Amino acid sequence: MTKSGATLFYFGWYVIIMGILFLSIPASFVAANQLPPIPDNWARVIGLLSLVIGTYDILCGRYDIRLFIQWSVYVRFGFALGILVLVLTSQMPSMALILGCIDAGAAVWTLWAIKTEGAAVD
Repeated sequence: MTKSGATLFYFGWYVIIMGILFLSIPASFVAANQLPPIPDNWARVIGLLSLVIGTYDILCGRYDIRLFIQWSVYVRFGFALGILVLVLTSQMPSMALILGCIDAGAAVWTLWAIKTEGAAVD
């Protein structure tokens, strides 16, 4: 596994853990993170989506699927930007910025790894 693959692999485990928390303790997880209340069934849908995305991240990182690894940088920065817009427009509380910062930080980590491997970001 390359350095960049490893960054996505480990980030995928973070996404899986988030999915498990949304699935298993939705109300508690939402409240603990000061997110707006949502029905448990919709929180569980978010959890399922997180499991799917995390699985893609783990597998593509583990097997060094270069194009996926490279594009995941843009997608994670996009997620962070989307969270910022939601917070700035008062649609989400400022605590949600933590989620965006984690994604942005992981994207920077992957971008750094790509650069140290000498691979170009397409």
